[in-house]
This record gives sequence, C-alpha cells and structure tokens, in this order.
Amino acid sequence: MNSTIKKSLFVIALLLICNFLRVSAQITPNTIGANLFCQGSDLTFPAPAAGQNWIVRFSATSTTMPSTVITLDNGNKIPAASLQSGYYYLSTQATAAGSCESEMQEIPVYVLRPLVPDFTAANFCVETPIAQIGSVINPEASTSLAYQWYTVVGTTETVISGATQKDYTPASPVVGTTKYRLKVGYDINGNKYCAQTVDHDVTVTAKPSKPTITFGTAQGTATPVTF
Repeated sequence: MNSTIKKSLFVIALLLICNFLRVSAQITPNTIGANLFCQGSDLTFPAPAAGQNWIVRFSATSTTMPSTVITLDNGNKIPAASLQSGYYYLSTQATAAGSCESEMQEIPVYVLRPLVPDFTAANFCVETPIAQIGSVINPEASTSLAYQWYTVVGTTETVISGATQKDYTPASPVVGTTKYRLKVGYDINGNKYCAQTVDHDVTVTAKPSKPTITFGTAQGTATPVTF
C-alpha cells in the first residue's frame, strides 16, 4: 500500500474519531453537573459586581473555545425563548476600557421538553373497576418517567397512595363521578422534574337492584284444565 493511500486512510479515521468525540460530548439530561431547566424557563445569573459585566458564550458541545456570544437581557438573563441545551461559558470583565477578561466558567445546561400525558377515561360498574390506561408522549425518550395518580375536588388534589404506575385501577370506588388526575414528570437521578398533568371525569354506576316479577298462582302462563 503506497504512502498516499495510507495517509488518506489515516485522515479518514481521524475525522471519524473526531466526529465521534464531538457527538459523544453533547449534553444529555444525565450529564454529570448538568443544570436542568423546564422548557419555558429563563436562566438568570446573579447581578455582576459593580463596575463589571458578564460575558456569556455558547457551544453545543463542551469546548475550550466557544465562539457564539450571547446577548443577555438586563445584563444577567438568557430568556426562555433563547435558552437551549448545551454549554454556556461565563466570564467577567470590568467596564473600564482595556480591562482583561476573566477565565470562563463552563455551565452545562439541558432544557427538558414538555411531556404530554393522557389517559382513557373508562366508566364502570362499582362492582367491577376498570383500569384507567395512561399514555405519555415523551420527547426525551431515553429518560425515565415518574407517575402519580390523584383524585381532584375543585382545586384540591388528593394523592392516591401507591398509584405510581402509568395505569391505575380504582380501589374501593364510590358511586358517582370522580375526577382523576395523572401527573407525569421526568425521573432523573432520583429527582422529579417538569411535571405535566391531565384530568378526566370517570363515572361509577351502582349495581342495579334485583328485579322482582310476580307471576300467577302456577308458574308460567299455562291455563289450568279439569280432568
């Protein structure tokens, strides 16, 4: 194999390795040290010291040379509409002309997209409870979820002990209409984040009373005859 081919193969292999490292450096919800935000939240830094300005840069992957400069609202906030998953780099610089910029602090950020829970409300007879089947659209497919069911009266929700699965079969149901609530959140490192809820009314009917039918003296409809 001539040297030109060897060099070409080496360059290709190097590019593949670099690309793999770049992709693997992208942040996930489970990245150590990641700051988790629910979509729709601002990232607000403390106010800079007097006579100082924050300088913030961004990179989709961890780097020593972030190139994207972020314009802060009011000098210390990244609004929700602009916040994205990746790595923010914070430094400070005095407002005086010619001042030096500090070293950068890396701030990993992951923005959790909203879950969309639902369940199919199934009415039933009080004697035969039927499972309420939950479903969730999870935009963070690799992330575990936590579930909790409630009953709701007005604005008061009451937790149903032990009802922590996607589906729930009511225990000891009461005749009438009950509002059930399914709450679902991300379960990351033992903590729950960005919960979303869905409510549906479920109607429980009473068992009908035993029917009573009065027949004639002799059962059935046959007419007595004389022999």
